[in-house]
Amino acid sequence: MIPTMLLMLAAGIGLAQAASNPHAVTLPWLRLGGVIAVTVLLLAVASEVMAHGWTHSGNIARLAAPAVAFIVQLMAVQLAYRHRQRFAAAMGFLLATLSATVSTGIILAHHQLDGGDVPQLTPQVWAALLVTVALSSGILGAFLMTMLLGHAYLTAGNEMTQSPFRRLVLLLAALLALRLIASLALGLFPWLGSERTGSQLWVIMTMTARYAVGFLVTGAFVYMTHDCVKRRANQSATGILYVAGILVIIGEWSALSLLDSTGFLF
Repeated sequence: MIPTMLLMLAAGIGLAQAASNPHAVTLPWLRLGGVIAVTVLLLAVASEVMAHGWTHSGNIARLAAPAVAFIVQLMAVQLAYRHRQRFAAAMGFLLATLSATVSTGIILAHHQLDGGDVPQLTPQVWAALLVTVALSSGILGAFLMTMLLGHAYLTAGNEMTQSPFRRLVLLLAALLALRLIASLALGLFPWLGSERTGSQLWVIMTMTARYAVGFLVTGAFVYMTHDCVKRRANQSATGILYVAGILVIIGEWSALSLLDSTGFLF
């Protein structure tokens, strides 16, 4: 599941870059996002190679493909082509999201092979996977990039207004709300209506972490961050986002673990 998480993180970075006004943020911030995205994608490739060697060339190519878009984004940033880098970042988000969707589909297929009582991989299920992965990716990458944007205010001086910070925080709130709705509709409610056998203690503990840490506490932190941004307390907002970013990783990792153990999209 590590390559899947890395893919989603890279996709979310691309979304945050594409959603930001390229003339309202600094080039170093855009460059840093591209560097992180390429790095985590290379780590995903390395993880796949360490696990399966070079025999799974299709998987390796699928993991590496989004890196091409982010390399183009870095080249555009270096040449100060702000709108072109935005398009490249959007392509990176699309390619990484599609690749991560395939990865989650593989996890679901393995669960079915183990005799799990989950739906077959129909077009509707693939669509649900795509939506879930896109939202999860957006949350992971946007939290990181918003926190790094808060850092950028410490060195940018008067180069940036509060507008890009406010925009990304509102994006975080929207993504978190949509992710909660998707998790309830595609994960919790179907799981409650399914036939469950054996001990469910680990599933319930993971589910508690998923909702309490990944949504409840994180949502409170997003509200606090928005309040700080309104007060122009950017340093405080950045500190809150540090902690919130870690909680989001715990929440989304719990969701992947629940997908692996139950077959439902938490």
